[in-house]
Amino acid sequence: MSLAPGLPERFLLVDRSAEVQKVLAEARTHLTDSAVLAEVEPLIGSVEEYVPSRSWSQVLLRDHIIVELIADFLDRVEPNLEPELCPACGSFGPWLGRGTGSRVPWDTAMRHIIAAQHNKSAESLFARRLVGEVLSVAQRLFARYQALTSALTKAGGGEFDDLDLINEVMAGVLSAHDERMIDLGLEP
Repeated sequence: MSLAPGLPERFLLVDRSAEVQKVLAEARTHLTDSAVLAEVEPLIGSVEEYVPSRSWSQVLLRDHIIVELIADFLDRVEPNLEPELCPACGSFGPWLGRGTGSRVPWDTAMRHIIAAQHNKSAESLFARRLVGEVLSVAQRLFARYQALTSALTKAGGGEFDDLDLINEVMAGVLSAHDERMIDLGLEP
């Protein structure tokens, strides 16, 4: 909230927070193993610690990057999940809110601020560091949880999937991220 420059931006944060809270409330209904959550949460929390937002544009960019990376992974994983692991609506797409709800003014504000910047090097560096940390956490999770790895690579058989398959997925996610950054006028 402290990085929001004014009241309209604070309202934007509140609206986005409300949407995220709805997603988390439904996600809680799918959590059956609190031990796994306790192991995973510090990894996910480390992203904010290692790559903090230092400006309003980075707050906006962070949410944009995280939502799109999650979407990249979910697009690959969702078709391979058991029905009981999916949300009530049948898809994680609405959870992400791509192009709907507070995402529309959020992404509009982000694009406007970034387009107005003459020097985008700070945002480019921030995006590179953020995606690097997120992908590092994702790789650690895939290395640790076979079911997640199998769902991601569409491979199975009870043993850990070939590392080459994970590397292909990561390369595809990174490539899609790079295209999005180029679209924003940032260096990938």
